[in-house]
Amino acid sequence: MPAEGDWRRLTDEIAARLAPHGIDLVHPFAVGWFNSAVEPAEALAAFDRTGALGVLIGNTRRMWEPFLAACRADPTLGASADPIEGYVESRVTPAIADLGVRSLLRWAHDPPPRLPIQRLAALTGFAQLSLVGLNVHSIYGPWFALRAAVVLDLAGPAGDAPVSPPVCADCTHTCELLFQRASAAQVGEPDISSTWPLWLAVRDACPVGRDWRYGDDQIRYHYAKDRSVLERASR
Repeated sequence: MPAEGDWRRLTDEIAARLAPHGIDLVHPFAVGWFNSAVEPAEALAAFDRTGALGVLIGNTRRMWEPFLAACRADPTLGASADPIEGYVESRVTPAIADLGVRSLLRWAHDPPPRLPIQRLAALTGFAQLSLVGLNVHSIYGPWFALRAAVVLDLAGPAGDAPVSPPVCADCTHTCELLFQRASAAQVGEPDISSTWPLWLAVRDACPVGRDWRYGDDQIRYHYAKDRSVLERASR
């Protein structure tokens, strides 16, 4: 059973368990940092602990190759309704299950009422929320995905929440104009199957984290939901 104040070791353990699967973003926070800034209906359950340990989980482009390897090893994964969601759940759930401490797991893809995971990332100091609705990290820019948040029955970090530093001061002259163009094109469209290049342009306009840009196959799969990309890449 982890001791009180052992949140760093526990966070490191979670990170070590998830890293081989390409789930490489593990950000600890005190649940009170988030809960004190949102409406009660949006708050995270926290075992009656104001300062319970929360861990935000996500990934950069590093998840793509382990994900493809998993699809090759298990064809049912690649044929499932949402292979990415299935992959993340199958790797994160066991990584949390036997830590020796009670836990509550929330997925970014849960049905409504959804966890406002982008605001969670901003309020806990992981990545600022930009004017165009993208979280922007000081290293990865907008090139990452937020997958889950876990609350553990253990005291988390003390003190005030860290503040995400502004990483780009030019959204209004670059990203925002492209965002307005994409938004206008989206009116009346049921999904982004025809407009996704415009939404990609918004992300591409961010000058931060360009070295972490997804590869072309990964981009096409995430934006266009093109299963042929997954089938070809996972052979």
